[in-house]
Amino acid sequence: MDIWTLLSGVVAIFFAYRLYTVLGRREGHMEAPTPPEEVAKTGDAGRMPGLRPAFEGPAAAGLEAIAAADTRFDPNAFVEGARSAYTMIVEAFSAGDRKTLEPLLAAKVLDRYTTAIDQRADRGETVRTEIERIRSAEITEAGLDNETARIKVRFVAEIATETRDADAVVIAGDLGHLSTVTEDWMFERRTDTGNPNWVLTRVAAV
Repeated sequence: MDIWTLLSGVVAIFFAYRLYTVLGRREGHMEAPTPPEEVAKTGDAGRMPGLRPAFEGPAAAGLEAIAAADTRFDPNAFVEGARSAYTMIVEAFSAGDRKTLEPLLAAKVLDRYTTAIDQRADRGETVRTEIERIRSAEITEAGLDNETARIKVRFVAEIATETRDADAVVIAGDLGHLSTVTEDWMFERRTDTGNPNWVLTRVAAV
């Protein structure tokens, strides 16, 4: 899961900050609740004013729990942020950019990623990966446990990767060949603090 990147440190930090402020947050102003007298006038008594539709799908109960703990949580905004996180993390890992990875990964995941980066550097290897497209990103599980929100997203992406040795000889992969990669990424954040950051806690191939 590697990708060539030209992101500078300043640009990476900027986009990381934007990711934090977008992931799982509603933007703009919410529609004001309809006054009871207006509901009576329009006959729209079947809908409680100011309430959003219930979540649907296999993760609905977990999303409801998270939304109850964080009233600004929006799963659609979360998925958009998760797609950005996927690209940023894959690019940073490929480039060996620890600075970008640090705020995006849980400690145990960061340890594994930095160990792999160090081992690759010791061998003199470089990796270039190109994400052709993220075909889908879907929430498959969600839950809230002791104020920790967890959301699993299944990504399906078309990726090409290539590894070269210290002499720039290709030793693995082929940038001319796209592979379909399916992975489950687990994100977590505390809902009982003012910190809006979600971090990646687990990646599993499907």
